[in-house]
Amino acid sequence: MRHLAAATLILAGLAYTAPAAQPLAPSDEEDLRKTALELKDAIVHEDVQGILRRVSRSKGLICTDSRISYQQVQKDLHNKNSHLYMSLFDSARFAKRCGGQYPPAYPAISEKEFFTAVQNDMIEIARVGKGWAQVVFKSKTEGHYPREWVFHKEGGQWRLSDGFIVSRCTCG
Repeated sequence: MRHLAAATLILAGLAYTAPAAQPLAPSDEEDLRKTALELKDAIVHEDVQGILRRVSRSKGLICTDSRISYQQVQKDLHNKNSHLYMSLFDSARFAKRCGGQYPPAYPAISEKEFFTAVQNDMIEIARVGKGWAQVVFKSKTEGHYPREWVFHKEGGQWRLSDGFIVSRCTCG
C-alpha cells in the first residue's frame, strides 16, 4: 500500500531482466538479510548514520514517482520536523500530521514502533531483477501493515532504494 506504486514501477521495469523464479544466490540473500536487519536495528536505535550507511548514494530513495537525492535524505534525517524523520522515529507526531491519509485498519505509525513488534523470522526476501531484491517485514500485530523495502547492489553492497516515507505523508 505505502510503497506499492513505486515498487510496481521498479518491478515492472526490472521484470524482463531476469526470470521471476530465479532466486538470489545464497551469499546474496545472506548479505541482504544482514543489511536489512542492520537497517532495522539502526531505526530502532535512532541511529541516523547507521541508516545513511545503507541508503543508496547514487539513487537516493524513491517515494511514489519521485526520486529523493541522498543529500536530501541526509537533511531530512537530521530534521525532526521532516516526514522522513517522523515516519521513522516519532509515531505520535507522524500520526498527528499524516494520520488522516491512512485507513483505520492500518494507522500511521513509525517504523520504530513497527519494528519493536517484528521478529527476525518474519522476513521475506525475493529477487526482483538483476542486482535488485525486495525485503518484506511482517508483524503479527493487528494494524501493522508490512514494510516493503527495495534494495539494489551498489559497489558490491546492498543499498536501500525504496521503502521509506520521504517528503510527504505516503508513498505508493
